[in-house]
Parts: sequence; C-alpha cells; structure tokens
Amino acid sequence: MYAPSKRMQRTVTDRYLPPDREAFVAAEPPSGRIIVIAPTRAACETIELALGLRIPTILEKQHGQEIRELAAAGKGFGIVAGTGTGKTLSIRPMAETILGTDALKVGVVNREREATPETPTWNVIIVTTGIARRWFQDGDILPTDTLVVDEIHQTSAELELCLALGKRVGCRFIWLSATVDPSFYARYLNAAAVLETSAFDPAKAADVKIVRKDPRTFLDDRFLQHVVKERRGVGMFLPTRAGVEEAAEVVRARFPRINSAFYHGGEPIRIIRPFLEGEEKKPYFLAMTAAGQSALNVQGLDTVVIDDTRFSNVIERGKNVLTRLHLGANEILQMAGRVHGRVAGGRVFILSDRDIHFTSLKPTAPEFQLAGDSERVAMTCADLGVAADQLELPVPLDRVAYRKAVSLLEQRGIIENGRLSRYGKSVEAMPVDRPWAELLVNADDELVPYLAVMSSIESLHRMTREERDLSGVIVPGSDHLTAYNLYAEAFSHCGYIGEVYGLPRHLFDESIESWAEQRGVLVKAIEDAALATASIYRALGMELPTKMVNARDHIYRKFTELLAQYMPFDLVIDEHTADGTEARVSKTSVAGSWGAIAGDLRYFADRSGVPRAAIEGTQIPMQLIHRYATRGKVEVVYDPRRKHGPLVLKRSLDYFGFELESELETVDVFPDDLAQKARHALAEAMARGDARHFAVKQNRDVIEEIREAYKRSGGTTKRLGLPELIGLYEEQLAEVSSMEAFRTARLGVDRDRFVPRDVRERLERLPDQVTIRDRDVEIDYDVEERDGERLGVARLRLPEKVARTLTPAEIPKLDRPVRFVVLRGQRGAVRADSLDELQERLAQPWSPDEVEETQDDRTMLSHAENEVRRIAGEFRRHRRGGGERHGARHGPRGGSRSHGRGGSNTGRRRRGR
Repeated sequence: MYAPSKRMQRTVTDRYLPPDREAFVAAEPPSGRIIVIAPTRAACETIELALGLRIPTILEKQHGQEIRELAAAGKGFGIVAGTGTGKTLSIRPMAETILGTDALKVGVVNREREATPETPTWNVIIVTTGIARRWFQDGDILPTDTLVVDEIHQTSAELELCLALGKRVGCRFIWLSATVDPSFYARYLNAAAVLETSAFDPAKAADVKIVRKDPRTFLDDRFLQHVVKERRGVGMFLPTRAGVEEAAEVVRARFPRINSAFYHGGEPIRIIRPFLEGEEKKPYFLAMTAAGQSALNVQGLDTVVIDDTRFSNVIERGKNVLTRLHLGANEILQMAGRVHGRVAGGRVFILSDRDIHFTSLKPTAPEFQLAGDSERVAMTCADLGVAADQLELPVPLDRVAYRKAVSLLEQRGIIENGRLSRYGKSVEAMPVDRPWAELLVNADDELVPYLAVMSSIESLHRMTREERDLSGVIVPGSDHLTAYNLYAEAFSHCGYIGEVYGLPRHLFDESIESWAEQRGVLVKAIEDAALATASIYRALGMELPTKMVNARDHIYRKFTELLAQYMPFDLVIDEHTADGTEARVSKTSVAGSWGAIAGDLRYFADRSGVPRAAIEGTQIPMQLIHRYATRGKVEVVYDPRRKHGPLVLKRSLDYFGFELESELETVDVFPDDLAQKARHALAEAMARGDARHFAVKQNRDVIEEIREAYKRSGGTTKRLGLPELIGLYEEQLAEVSSMEAFRTARLGVDRDRFVPRDVRERLERLPDQVTIRDRDVEIDYDVEERDGERLGVARLRLPEKVARTLTPAEIPKLDRPVRFVVLRGQRGAVRADSLDELQERLAQPWSPDEVEETQDDRTMLSHAENEVRRIAGEFRRHRRGGGERHGARHGPRGGSRSHGRGGSNTGRRRRGR
C-alpha cells in the first residue's frame, strides 16, 4: 500500500566510502591491506594511538614470537587476553609482519572522520562495524585483505554481519577478545591457533564474597566507613544509568569525604578522566554501568562491587523483548578481573540472590545479537544481490522474521526483484536508521534541520534524566520535536560552528554543563546528536545551519503530514498495534494516550516475564490518517452473528495494517465476479461450524470419526483437517449461486470415501485406555509430521500427580511410540515426547500454554485438549485484562473510537497484514 514519492528524491552521497573506488582498489598493496574493525569510535582512537607506540607488554613477552610467525604464515588466529595484557598494542607488530614494512600509513573512517582522496594510500585502515559493513557492500574489502577484529566479544548485529561478509569474500581473520570461551570463534573463523594470556597473579587473588543485598542496602555506613578507613578505591557496576546516578548520590550525601562520581553511556568520558589518569585521590567511589566500564582502566581501583543483574534483549516471537536477567560468567569474570589477580588486597562483592561459586566460573560462548535485526540482514543481502542463506551467519537466522522484513521493504519500494531499488540505494546511503532515512530523502528543505536532529537522538527518554525540566520546549503530542527543541536551545545558548578533523560540526562551550544540569539533559546525547547531524548534512550535500529555531505548530503540522504520508515508524492507534497487541504510551512521553502515535515500539518483560509494549513518538491527527488511507479490496465475509444476512461484501478503509472503517453489504445473489469467493467463504464457515445450515450438526459425528481414524491409523488414511474439509464443501457448492440455494443444498461427508468400513472396524479395536497404578489412563492417538514424514503416536493422558513420579518401567508397551500429556484445566496442557521432558516441564512455574499461543490445526486435536485450550485461553485473557471490560471498550472485533489531535472521530476495526 506504500509507494515512494513521485517527486525528485534527494541525491545522497555515502561519505564513508572511498570517493574513487577504482583508485582505491588499484592501490591495493600485494600483501593486501589491514582492515581493523573496532566496536566504537572511541576504540578507533585507542587503536590509532596504539599503532604509533612500541611498549613492552605481557602479551609480547609471552607470545610475541608466535604472533609474528602466525602473521607471516598467512594464517588466521585469535588472541584471548585479559585487561592490561596489551592485546591492542599487538596490532602493530602483526601489521608490520603482514605488510612487510614498518612504514604504516594509518587512517580512520568513522562517523566523525570520513573517507578522503588520501584513503587509497593507507595500508592500515581502522573502521567501526557499521562502516565495515558498508565497505563490504560496496566491494571495497578484497580477499587479499586481513581483517583484525578488536574486542570481538562485544557482539552486535553489525559485527556479526561483518564476520559473515568477511567469510563470503574470503578474508583472513585475526581476532582479539577479552574473557570469553574462544571455541566458537576458533571454529567459525577457521583459526589456526588461539593464544591465551592473562595478567592474573595468584598472589594477588581477591577476596570474593557473595552478598544477598540490593545495591542501596549494601552501601551502608559500615561498608563506607571501611572504605574511608582503608582508603579504598571502589568501583560499583550497575545495570542502569538511574541506578548508577543514585548510588553515586547516596555516597556523596552520606560520606562527603569519599570522592564520588558516576559514569554511563550517556555521559562524556571527560567527567571521570581524573580516575583514569590517577589524579583522583583515595578514598573514592565510582559507579558505572557494565557497558560504560568495559574499556576503562581505572587507576587505583582495589574494590569491585557487582550487581548480579543485566537487562538484555531476548528474541521472543520475532520481537526484541527487554528482559531482566542475571549476569553471565563472562561479565562477572571481566568485572571482577579489574582487581582479581591484579591488585594486592583486592576485594570483590557480588550482590546476588543466587549461589555463585566464583572459583568455578568459566568463560562461556558469546551471546549473539543478529537474530533481532532481520531488516538489516534483508537490506544487506538485497544490496549484495545474495540470498540470506548464502551468508554463513554466526547465529541461525529467524526465517519468519526475515521474510516479514523482506515483505515490508518490498511494500515500501526499497527492495525490487530481490535488489535495492534506486530509492532503496538512497535510503541505504543515509547514515541513519531506515525510517528516518526515508523521511530525510522525501522531505523538503524546511524540514531537514528538524529531521536531521531528531534522527540523531535515540529518544527523548534516553536524552533526559528522570528529573527533568521541559518547560518552554514541549511540543504537545511530539516527543521527537520536543527532543529537537532541547537540542536547538542547547545550541542557541552554548553552541557555535567549528571543525573536528577538518569537518564542520556544531560544538558547545563549557556552559553546556550548567545548562544540561538545569534541564536534566545528558550532555553526551547533545554531543552525539551534533556529530550525527553533521554527518547527515554532509550526506545530503548541505551546509550546517548556523541558527536553530524552535519547532512550533507550523513545523508540527508539516512533520505530522510527512509522517502520515510515508509512515516508516511503528504505529499505534488507541494503544493497540495493527495486530491487536496492547501498547501503552511511555510514561516519559509528552504524547497523549489516544489516537494515532508513530514512533519506536519497545518491548519489555514485566515482573511475571510477560512481554509488554510501550511507544513514544509523535501523535498524528486522525484526519491526516484518513487522508492517506487507501480503500482495500472487496472481501466476501461470512458473519454468523448476522442471523438474516450472514454473507456480506466488506469494503474497508486501510492504513498501514489498520482497518479504519468498513462498509458491509448483505449478499443474497452472488455477483459473477465474486461468486467463487462467496462459495469459499460459505465452505469455510461450514468447515468451522459457524454456518447456519442443517448439515453442520448432521456431519459433526462423521467428521470426528474420520479424524479419529486418521490418527489411529498413524496417518495412513485420508486426512480431513480444516483445509480438506473446506475443499470438500467447496466441491459440493460449485453450482450454488445464491443464499437460498445454499440453505437447501445437500452437503454431506461420506465416511467410506475417507475410511473404508473394514479399516474403520480394525482401527476401532485399538485400546482406548491402559491401566497405570490401578488407574485407567486415556489414550489419545495422534500423527506427528516431522521432516516431511508422518509418524503415528499414542499420547497417554496422565493425571499430574501420577506423571510427576512415574518411572519408565511403568509405561505400557503399545504398537507405536508413546507420548505424554497432562491437562491442567485453566493452566493449559503440558506435552512432552519423553517422560524426563514431561517431568522437567511440570517442574516449571508456567505451563507452555500459559506463556504462548500455539498455532496447531485445532480441528485435529482431541476434544479434551480443545476444551483445555479453550479454558486456558479464557483464563489468559482474564489475567491480562482482556475480559468483559476490554470487550466493551473495543467491541466484539476490537473496534473502538479513535480521537486524533484534530478532534475527528472514526469507528474502526483492527486487522494485521
């Protein structure tokens, strides 16, 4: 339903690719180039610095000769080394050996340092993961090049794509990692050797204690007095920025003698530079997020406090669900390794509600992120002209999510015939996420300053602290424009145009700190937005604005019209998505709860582990939604609730998966062009038992007999599932052309056509029950279909009390494999292929049916299982607030009243596509 604008779209230049690709490829040295892939911009600077130094290191002392020999032999290899061993410094001797020269010409390409005409002269090029992926897509990385992947354990979707693309090109890999089980990387990247080293000194092993306290309770007077008395340097690692800030404030308020500070991803590193350079005097307390501490060497640190908590995205049914988890062994070992075995008298406190045997912890394999970014995979494959299964990805691809991503990109005109379209190429070249790139490519010049800034800010929530002052900058109904106004005010009060690495950028003077403190804004969010905004302007070939004007009603109207026309974001109307999922407006949003909101939909797990959705973005008036909605195709629908006219023609008004309105017209005589659809709708209603026809009740017992025979035969008789039954009825309706003819039609099901009498009699003699512990246990016969083969099984319907203690010796011998099911009423059913699996699942706090809906053909289930699923479904809906109150609010089909900003109302029903 979407098509790119017909008007001339913007010309976009990818400034991160070599300006002259032919010159770049022609200048490839015989040895190939060294392409160093770094996880962050800061890591690029560190590696660039390391390539200019010659410092004796532990790694050089232990493995220097081996590193040079492996590099000279043209073999790929890995290095797993702890903090402080000098693995980054080892890149220089590798590069000199491979290139055969100590005259290294080093260049960096990242978001603030773009490719230049001098780039072909570089023999060592340092790039971030996103830039590396773009170079692969452009064909700039050749088989002769050596890829040096620094901090490979810091997994990301971009890095994992780069690994797969490097394998596709045929590059040699040298990889560097902190504490991690290297076996996967060694196998996947075909490493000839893995060199492991550590700065661990057994004489300096830390005193490690597991404490069952939360962070705030742990920071009591006794602990802090001990810190002061022993003049300790304490680092506390917490999962959230709010927790980090709170911990630092608690210590600062209660013990002013302790130098207290915090650092997380929203803060510029300069605020803790005294700790990194050894200028901060003990005692000190530094609270950090796990992500913030990963590459920092804090001087004088001798005490580490670890909160055993992390928030990670877990892929659940194709959604990235933010879930609270315990730390993995790798994270604990890396954090504790700041002092364990490195500092005399070191102490480690792990705050956890579980028993952790620290000395038994071993590094584990990495946790990959690529499964949650199917759209990125789809665009990369389309740009290269390859199928996803041609890339040897490090993690299995979610094929359902991948197909959905390809379908979405095709609908949006980004992919055509398996390749990026001209429009898709422009979108891909923009240095922002795809939704914002589409808006920038299609917007007029007046909106570009606003879009450039908004696309550079992750979210208003992440831009601001919990205590914030938005007075005078709020654009009611738009988190996006409110975030822009904060940036515009920061630039107006504290900013100027300057240059960094010879490129123009918005810069800020020292007064930005006091402004940010007053507003409750993170300085790093402003600085990162300035960097990203500058890269967008360079991609568009436009000059940076010298003035930033606050967004008001005029810009709100233009922005919402652009959004309504293209709608590249997630869309929620009346707190529901197009597929009916409830999605609340974020508590920190300035948008209203009702009407249409376009923005970023984020999923998180609540305390019970149930995924919830929240959105923040921009509210769009419903009149704009209607202006850009499209009329859907005419459908023929059978509605059993309409007693006197159940067959209707339905004409809908659709908008990006939402059905805003529908018109129903009763059908008595079938129109010629819709007759076949009408017969199919009637056949489907018959098969589902919804149709008002005497044959529905008359055929019910025969259908059940045929289905039971199919299961008892192990799939050797004809199947009569829903598709087959629809086809059977459709055959008999071939000459029917009106509802009157339908009501009088003879619609039968011949059991002998599906199961001959002699076969039926033989199958009826199979036992219906077995005796276990003097109790009659029902047998449900079934057919399993795996790898295209059918297998008849017998499922024992066990009481839960018996199932929990049953032993293999008590299982009766039958003529087919035995499976198990325990029916739990409103809690659903527990199924398993083996007794061990059944007992393990019964020990879990939730039944599988309580966690997720299954997609089996319910027509083929036994009556008992169908009844249990019905009860469990009603229980789930009641527990999640979907009972009568929900139905009254949204109508029998999810219909509701929408209230847009403009005040218009419309009735609608939701239907996903």
